[in-house]
Amino acid sequence: MKSLLVTAYVSPDLDGVAGAMAYAEFLNKTGIPARVAFFGELHEEARYVLDRFGIAYPESISDTNAFEQVILVDASDLNGLEGKVPPEKVIEIYDHRKIHEADKFPNAKAQIELVGAAATLIAEKFISQGIEISKESAILVCGAILSNTLNFQAGVTTERDHMAYAWLNERAGLPEDFWKDLFEAKSDLSDEKLRERIVGDFAHFTLGGKHIGIAQIEMIGAGELVEKREEEILSVLRDMVEEMSLDFVFQSTLELDGAKNYFVTEQDETKVLLREILAVEFQGSIAERSGLIMRKQIVPLLKDALERS
Repeated sequence: MKSLLVTAYVSPDLDGVAGAMAYAEFLNKTGIPARVAFFGELHEEARYVLDRFGIAYPESISDTNAFEQVILVDASDLNGLEGKVPPEKVIEIYDHRKIHEADKFPNAKAQIELVGAAATLIAEKFISQGIEISKESAILVCGAILSNTLNFQAGVTTERDHMAYAWLNERAGLPEDFWKDLFEAKSDLSDEKLRERIVGDFAHFTLGGKHIGIAQIEMIGAGELVEKREEEILSVLRDMVEEMSLDFVFQSTLELDGAKNYFVTEQDETKVLLREILAVEFQGSIAERSGLIMRKQIVPLLKDALERS
């Protein structure tokens, strides 16, 4: 049997880690030998859940030479893989983004559905086939659903996410206020942690022939962060523009304890674009918007606007 790797994008967040670890478990329980491993450093939130519950860290790898086939969870574009995974090795893709590049993986069967968390798709496999999930995987996937739906407040949340979480938490047994612990754990951006977070979760896209970079941070205390550390944020964004030759760049900081977004950019062209698609007004380099909107929701709006221009 061919060696099979289950992984996510490089330096994955909790959704990628949880979904891939759970899917590797599912495959092994259904008689398909699979290994789970990741490229880069796991996001802080994923490390927090692994550490808090004493779950063993997954294997770290630098290439796919030991594997003949690859399955991607929470990943469906080449940028996020940074050349680490040959597209022809990929046989399955599970993701939840409206904008994706599944067509660039010639041998892959893709399941891309607009649910809150990619890990929800994996939970549904256990549910539909009546396979018991381990407590460790249940905890991880519960955390991924809470994180990606912003405790079910985000517009990407679906009834499927609610149903999957309820089923999983019968096994995981997480306390009601676990979401707050999870969000507080990723809200410490003191000192160099701010730069590390911006760079670590930075995503770039080519839309309408333009190169766009978007940093997203989800935290408690977003308003205070952008007010007090505006210049630090702008400095990192300038570096990203120079490094990646970006036409547009901005940071979206989501306030999890008040349901609003703060956008930061010093580029006049980006301000105009965000005003057009999100009806926000900038005061200097900062704009505030009520309600939570995530990067995966903003990207399709950017695509439509730039392709019209």
